[in-house]
Amino acid sequence: MTLATLERSLSPFQIQREIINWYRPPVMDWLLLLGLVSLLVVGAIASFYLYAFVTRTKEEFRAEQPDLRITNLSAMSSGNVLTIYPEIENVGGGVAYDCLLHMGGWEGNFAVKKVYPRGPRYQKHVASIVLGPDAPVRAKPINNGYIRLRYLDRWGQKYDCWYQVAQVETGETPLYNVQIDLKYPQLNEPHPSFWEMRKFLRTVPLYD
Repeated sequence: MTLATLERSLSPFQIQREIINWYRPPVMDWLLLLGLVSLLVVGAIASFYLYAFVTRTKEEFRAEQPDLRITNLSAMSSGNVLTIYPEIENVGGGVAYDCLLHMGGWEGNFAVKKVYPRGPRYQKHVASIVLGPDAPVRAKPINNGYIRLRYLDRWGQKYDCWYQVAQVETGETPLYNVQIDLKYPQLNEPHPSFWEMRKFLRTVPLYD
């Protein structure tokens, strides 16, 4: 029904009332709009608190993860024997357990039961890699030379940190010296889901 039809069929008072009703939104529309706005507000608040909860959980988990690095390196040569001294440091927040350092072309290894992060029990550890003239890494070419740091966190998850080792020809015996790049280590670490992080934080760790 149009306004022109109303004017022809109704009295002036009826026309005024019908025009007012024509422009008045139904009550249900207002309720629907109010419900939609309320839902959006509640959803925004819930999303904010959920994001804060997830972020806090990740930060708490990260604070318990160890992070071993070779932070310094020195070497000493005595005759044909080259000794390398990697300095191992835990720059993370949690204790590193069952730490093992191994170098490709070197038959030995260096092991530490626990490496603590900065704090009251913090301590740097210095390994000793003795490479005589017959050590494989000095006597013959090796593909993909490396130093590997392997360790566990308090829940028994495995971590690996790899450093590239290059062989430098000497032109005499032994044929090679070694050069270790500390700038670009390759880190392999676990990436648990949010729910796995929550489970780890709420359970008793394997190591204490």
